[in-house]
Amino acid sequence: MNRAELPAAREPATPWHAVPDVAALAPTVWQPFVRQLLEASQRFELGPPWWGMPTRFFAAVETRLPGSDYCWDGVRRFAKGDSPFFTAQLTLAGWGHFELYDEAPRRMTPGTAFFVTVPSRHRYYLPPDSPGWSFCWVEIHHSYVVARAKPQLARSGPILELTPESALVASALRLVRGTFRKDLHDSFEAELALFEFMLAYERLARQASDPEGERERLLEGVRRRVLAQPKGAFKVEALAAEFGMSRSHFSHFFRARTALTPARFITEVRLREAVRLLVETRAPLKQIADACGFANVNHFNKVFRRFHQRTPGAYRRRSA
Repeated sequence: MNRAELPAAREPATPWHAVPDVAALAPTVWQPFVRQLLEASQRFELGPPWWGMPTRFFAAVETRLPGSDYCWDGVRRFAKGDSPFFTAQLTLAGWGHFELYDEAPRRMTPGTAFFVTVPSRHRYYLPPDSPGWSFCWVEIHHSYVVARAKPQLARSGPILELTPESALVASALRLVRGTFRKDLHDSFEAELALFEFMLAYERLARQASDPEGERERLLEGVRRRVLAQPKGAFKVEALAAEFGMSRSHFSHFFRARTALTPARFITEVRLREAVRLLVETRAPLKQIADACGFANVNHFNKVFRRFHQRTPGAYRRRSA
């Protein structure tokens, strides 16, 4: 069930125009963004014929006043037959609570946002002692975006601090305006807006979870080692030994920082080099397979197709 299909029995959100001087309730730095949200959500237009799954999304602004019964559960709100989705909620004024199951609640104050996939074990609600909670939210059903969000959430957690000038905030405003005004020209432009939101989220989440750049240094170090001996069988054990770890210990270390297994990343590096050779040269597939460390052409075809959903030959023809 998505937010556009709430049960009739649930108390509706208080419209923004019913809250006196709502922009003034937000911190000064957020007031220009809040005014833009207000302007973007003043008029609701019906969707064009192409508006629908998988590019359909929802976004809005809400205020929950003290005493309202506002609580969403990330498991209970999901019913059989619903499609999983990715959602984000940014606090603009007041505060509410977000919590993962079996963990203490976190207070969501202005500039704080949470990101989750549904279904998952979380809830967010208006506590009795809150002065009220104003926020904007985005809900995305695109299957690729949902699948891509999951590993990032596992790595960085659900909560981020945002600033009004961030690309993610600008992307959220674009989706609010698109939801209300339907000013996206076609499904391709809608999909692009969703991908831009997802990429802005990933960039910010990675920066927040890895401020010193450890993840990128680790990936770049392994990438250089693989490309330095592309024809040889690059063993995870040898890589682990360079870090003074056992294979098992290194695998846990690598995955905790990159959300990838060493073997998968090594394969991705080899495939990127293979793609470069396919596009930039006319070398035979056997030569490319050998140059990139694959056992033979059949092995190269099998692995390439698993990652790119087409054979190396088909990929080359399409890129010509």
